[in-house]
Amino acid sequence: MQNINLYQRPPKRGHGPRPMQMVLGWLLLFAVIISHGAWQAWQLQQATTLANATQSRAQALQAEFSSATASFQAPQLDPLLPEQLAQQEQSNLQLQRLVAHLQLLAQQQSAGFVAPLAALSERHPPAGLWLSEIALRDGGSSLSLQGFSQDQQLLPLYLQSLGVSPVFRGRAFAHFELQRNADGLLGFRLSSRLDDEGKADE
Repeated sequence: MQNINLYQRPPKRGHGPRPMQMVLGWLLLFAVIISHGAWQAWQLQQATTLANATQSRAQALQAEFSSATASFQAPQLDPLLPEQLAQQEQSNLQLQRLVAHLQLLAQQQSAGFVAPLAALSERHPPAGLWLSEIALRDGGSSLSLQGFSQDQQLLPLYLQSLGVSPVFRGRAFAHFELQRNADGLLGFRLSSRLDDEGKADE
């Protein structure tokens, strides 16, 4: 009896890339390496250019600093400056004292004007007598009244009325002028100072 083997092995298939694929792969890898190297070279060139520019700028700044240092002169204190400063401070102090004194005088004069004017407004002239001018000077110590009267007897009555006020009490009118004008009105001018009160009392 004879045995017949009908089984046949399939042919072996090749595994792995083909030669053409290998060549293309190597060419692609070589191109990538070349591109990367070119990019690295370009970056190196840019960095070198920037470094050179920075170094040149640093050298220029160093040269400017050296030149400025060579020409620099340390400031020296003027020996007369402390004395001038002390004089200026003294002058400022005197000005402050002067301003304070002037402000005090202004307040005193303002206060000196208020009382006589208030007293004059309270003591109205009688009918037939009127004031045309009121002058206050020297902080209210100097007073001058000028006006007209239809009757010369009205003027003593008006002065007596002013004497009742505490502001004008005891004030002596040392200067007195009286003159009748063309209209028949009696013009008068009275003036006094507070200093005259002491003379009158003496």
